[in-house]
Amino acid sequence: MRTSYLTVSRNARIEIEERRSTFIGFCQPLADEDEAIAFVSGIRAEFPDATHHVYAWLLGGDRQLQKYSDDGEPQGTAGIPVLDVLRKSGIENAGIVVVRYFGGVLLGGGGLVRAYGKAASMALEAALPITMQLSCRYRIVVPYTYIDKLKFQLENEGFWIGSTEYGLDVEFVVGAKPEHVDRMLEICTDQTAGSALIEEADRAFVPLPPPDPPPDSTN
Repeated sequence: MRTSYLTVSRNARIEIEERRSTFIGFCQPLADEDEAIAFVSGIRAEFPDATHHVYAWLLGGDRQLQKYSDDGEPQGTAGIPVLDVLRKSGIENAGIVVVRYFGGVLLGGGGLVRAYGKAASMALEAALPITMQLSCRYRIVVPYTYIDKLKFQLENEGFWIGSTEYGLDVEFVVGAKPEHVDRMLEICTDQTAGSALIEEADRAFVPLPPPDPPPDSTN
């Protein structure tokens, strides 16, 4: 099972001109095959008068899938160069569509490869590649006496602190990389003299480094 992967963080659009032809590149993160198909269909619907709608997408995880289309361009000059941008960048769960409006000047095979590759690379860069890291999230319940010291120690060692609830005791969520779970449990036990109640909540991929604590969906 993978513990991290590289993808893109947002939808992006770029536009370039090569010898009078206009190339419009789109890139976005994708969760599954249905979303990939919808992404391509949406661009086709938005630009129905375009000469070509070249695309490639790549899904990772347990079920690895990839697909591309030259959409009428000479074989190997469009879809493969776009797919290569994803593969050579190590990007998963993302797709790129490059729309072309023909400008009347033939680019030749090499020119097409360069133009589609350039548009795809620019779209990918604009979509901001990020690393997604698997986080194991735990629900921790401790007496008020220990909460400040415990949170300080966890944060000092790089663990992610999520939502906190104050009742008879203090309950909060902490996230750890799978390989660091044992250390997190050790800290919770040592800093609370063994009084902490610890329960695994779930596992989820979060951006690395996370801009904020992972969202708590366990309530």
